[in-house]
Amino acid sequence: MTDVHIRLATHDDVAGLAALESRYYIGNLDPDQLADGFISVLHPPRWFTQAVDAGGVHVAVTGEDAVAGFIVVTAPPDPAETGLPAIVRAMLDLAQTLEWHGRPIALQRFAFRGPVCIGAEIRGRGVYSAFNAVTAKAYRDRFDLGVLFVAADNPRSVHTTTSKLGAQSLAVFEADGRPYHFMAFNWSGED
Repeated sequence: MTDVHIRLATHDDVAGLAALESRYYIGNLDPDQLADGFISVLHPPRWFTQAVDAGGVHVAVTGEDAVAGFIVVTAPPDPAETGLPAIVRAMLDLAQTLEWHGRPIALQRFAFRGPVCIGAEIRGRGVYSAFNAVTAKAYRDRFDLGVLFVAADNPRSVHTTTSKLGAQSLAVFEADGRPYHFMAFNWSGED
């Protein structure tokens, strides 16, 4: 990663975050591009601004300080919030009943992890592992576990999330007519 480094995002990065997410959003990709992974939810710039304000966005930037990848970690949204994507609402509902280490997830200190997006130009250079390391260090004192969703028909992301992050699929659920894995992991990396 000689010409790529990881740092906390700033407001100046919001346009780049939204543009990168849009570039890999499933609705903007041709079917032959889906095998390389995709983003399932397109967030508005204001969502990125709120996540940046909460200190929950790390970016991978190139030598020109251009956003080439990002990871978002946020506290779970308020279930009463209007306008939540169906996937997020389903995750919040499942957190009430799914257990992690014998306790309902909703009763633990948990974070939503994602989206994670790494541009093709920097893939294969250790960025995903660097994101895992920096977020573990940044959030392990605040959250005991992370939860995320991955589209069941996104095998690249399912494989990466289970093999490199150590996340476990606790359930498969449907939102907007598509199946997703509800996954969880410990910030410490231990089971």
